[in-house]
Amino acid sequence: MKQFLQENKVFIALYIIFLIAGGIIITTFEKGNEILYFNSLHTPLLNQFFKRTTRLAEGPLFLFIILITIRLSYGKGMILALNLGLVSLVTFFLKTIVFHDSMRPSVLFEGKVPLNFVQGVEVLHFNSFPSGHTSSAFGVFFMLSLLTIDKRWSILLFVLALAVGISRVYLLQHFFRDIYAGSLVGVIVSSIFYLTFVRSRFYENISWREKKLI
Repeated sequence: MKQFLQENKVFIALYIIFLIAGGIIITTFEKGNEILYFNSLHTPLLNQFFKRTTRLAEGPLFLFIILITIRLSYGKGMILALNLGLVSLVTFFLKTIVFHDSMRPSVLFEGKVPLNFVQGVEVLHFNSFPSGHTSSAFGVFFMLSLLTIDKRWSILLFVLALAVGISRVYLLQHFFRDIYAGSLVGVIVSSIFYLTFVRSRFYENISWREKKLI
């Protein structure tokens, strides 16, 4: 564990800062106030930015990342795919079974406060907790950070994951606590998977893991 923390201190340090700041936001402000704040910032430029940013955590880009990784290493491509699958399963279980009645911002503020919506974005109503986009983003980008030798990339990968989470709040899809919990799911599941599988003798003994398509 000590080696794991030392090798990945850049991403982990940034994430701890986010957890502390996010914890203060959740405990200090009433649920929904962050929605009203972000909604007041809407501009055509930000609308387009976050509309595109949220797509960083959707299937097409993830498939592209996995395929590119497979070209470099079968093993790392397999790790990314399996980890994304695990993160998605845990998130799906929490969203549909444990917190199936959690409402989204559009329901909470319906008929109470006029909101700015982004054209072309379908605003959902239920299964708000935790944020699936955020858990997937942190799961994929954190795992990429774990697998990347040059840890300077960790800064960019963290920023991308966080930007996806913020986009979900901006687009009225989730409360801040939803993206906070989603990030925890992504990071915790990825850490457990990395420590139990990627660092295991079973994975090290896979003969084709270092083979490439190139």
